[in-house]
Amino acid sequence: MKIDPEQIEVIIAHCSAEIRQSMSELVEEMGFRLRAICSSAKQLLDSGVPKPPDLIISGIELEDGEAIHALIAISNLDPTPAIVITPKESLLDVEKALKDHVMAYLVEPIDTEQIKPTIYLVLERFQQFESLKEENRDLKQALEDRKVIEKAKGLIMGRLELDESRAFRELQKQATAKRMKLAIYAKQLIAEENGR
Repeated sequence: MKIDPEQIEVIIAHCSAEIRQSMSELVEEMGFRLRAICSSAKQLLDSGVPKPPDLIISGIELEDGEAIHALIAISNLDPTPAIVITPKESLLDVEKALKDHVMAYLVEPIDTEQIKPTIYLVLERFQQFESLKEENRDLKQALEDRKVIEKAKGLIMGRLELDESRAFRELQKQATAKRMKLAIYAKQLIAEENGR
């Protein structure tokens, strides 16, 4: 999947004005849209809620406390990729956050050249992650639909004394006649049977 920088909104949060400046210049140079530059967790939350950005680049410590809690709150609202810039002594906190919310981290002092590939890597990895989640949801739905169809087919087999393939064709025929998707009609048939 190709990433269109003009479609990507970024929030930068760090307690150092120098790092905020260099990161914002880098992000704009890469063609991304800068939504906000924050120095506190409150500003980060205010900028990321109710509509999270496409990417957050944040220091671990902000002027009013840890950024991790704000990152988790934003990501709980809607999964959001984040890159954390951290001093070596805070690596343990970042590694815990990596399990769910942070997709990469960079250790201070950072070289602006090393962040460019990290940004693209995180955005691509996040897109892949979201695609896999969607695929998983589709597979679960297909499995649920299959179970419902099998149950409805069993009802028709019992009612009309048909074999499996004929019962399935009958189920399809009835769904088509009612202009309904097979799984939705099957659910309706089961609900009617349970209501008797």
